[in-house]
Amino acid sequence: MEKIWQIVNLKRMMRRWRALILRSSDTSSHPTRLGYAVVYVGSDRWRCEIPARYLNLPVIAGLLEKAEEEFGGAQPSGGLLLPCEPLFFRWVLQLLGRDESQFRGLGLEAFSRLYAYLASAGDYSTSMATKRHSQSLPTLQAAMV
Repeated sequence: MEKIWQIVNLKRMMRRWRALILRSSDTSSHPTRLGYAVVYVGSDRWRCEIPARYLNLPVIAGLLEKAEEEFGGAQPSGGLLLPCEPLFFRWVLQLLGRDESQFRGLGLEAFSRLYAYLASAGDYSTSMATKRHSQSLPTLQAAMV
């Protein structure tokens, strides 16, 4: 029963974020491309346009949950702020852009672990991440359980 309430709350939160994105893109001085959503990342509020379909991915949902926890549902004015480092977010976008089908199912924790693993190896490249991910997927899934 608790899982059902978590899903209901997540859906409510996603609706609120989508409404906020639509409101902020209407008043923004920078036009947003059709089919994209504007998010601001990190304390420096790096502005980024992401494909709107990314809002349904587990990694973005995880970042939205963190934003909900951090800001309590009240976002700073001017757009949707994601509480993570811009470098990490750019890296996630690179992976999704390179092979969305392979990475679309990973949540925030799995991306964070992969990022930390590659950091310890000294390589953040998308090709290395793709290779490491395909080799370590069972390990990452086991770590998430």
